[in-house]
Amino acid sequence: MIHGGQLQEAKRQFPHAVMPWIDLSTGINPYAYPFVPISSERWAELPNMQDEENLRKIAAIAYGVRDENYAAAAPGTQILISLLPYIFQAKQVCILCPTYMEHIKTWQQAGVKVYQVKSLEALMRFGSQEQTIGVVCNPNNPDGRLFSIEQIKEALVHFGQFNNHFVVDEAFMDFEGQGVGKLLPHPFLTILRSFGKTYGLAGVRLGFVLSNSDHIQKIRQMLGPWAVSGAALQISQQALQDDAWFLQSQQQLARQVKQLDQLFLRYGCKVIGGTHLFRLIEYIKAQELWSYLANHGIWVRKFDYNNQWLRFGLSHHQEWDRVQKVIQGYFELSC
Repeated sequence: MIHGGQLQEAKRQFPHAVMPWIDLSTGINPYAYPFVPISSERWAELPNMQDEENLRKIAAIAYGVRDENYAAAAPGTQILISLLPYIFQAKQVCILCPTYMEHIKTWQQAGVKVYQVKSLEALMRFGSQEQTIGVVCNPNNPDGRLFSIEQIKEALVHFGQFNNHFVVDEAFMDFEGQGVGKLLPHPFLTILRSFGKTYGLAGVRLGFVLSNSDHIQKIRQMLGPWAVSGAALQISQQALQDDAWFLQSQQQLARQVKQLDQLFLRYGCKVIGGTHLFRLIEYIKAQELWSYLANHGIWVRKFDYNNQWLRFGLSHHQEWDRVQKVIQGYFELSC
């Protein structure tokens, strides 16, 4: 599996699976933000430029940066990842792996040499080499590895000493704690943030990039006018200011993470880690478990590079009984 989702592929591979499908293959909040409906007039209009400016101010506050000059909105973080090789001139990029594969794929497609390393220390050793970009997902997908602000700052300072840029993908940071936005403005730091994952609205297609003002201006020019839909501008302004909903969702997800971890630990699986939105387990018969779940209409993420890993997204609480019974059923049969 290259990505989560892809339920059509699940239906093709398992045409006789128990219905309806429960998709746990993504890291998207199962509790979508209950936004105020968008008026029909808004759908008919071009996106309002003032709404975009307002959103940039709100995002700057939400992500801990000084002002909106260090923030830009885009139609999802995926397009921002795809733009990185054209924003920064690099001979090579060093990526802390395993991680979100699109980072590797994007730079390779741009003809840039990609090095994959397994520790922050190994990545930092590349920081002194000419025209090198460092990339870290924090927290990491799929294992949830999380570096402190001080650790990221140390790496950033090292890369910056040699005029090299450092990219931190914080797509899953919202529920985990404070990101590194407070380190901006910094000439060699760029941060990516995801809206859709946290607010359960992946279809809205909205992400943010945080960087110094020169890079933000360049990115906005590359994206062009009306890059973000009017609906996305309206919905995100509501959501990013709703602290009560955020806290309630965070607490609900934390309870479910505990439930899921306890279930797997009960059956001898190793819980490697994760975030409030997904958990990664290691199990010697992971491929067998994956097939069993799929036949019972539960779609989870497996990995080509590690056949003992499975990543589970969080289910809606109304689906938990079914998910739990299917997992229990597998392990009871396996005993």
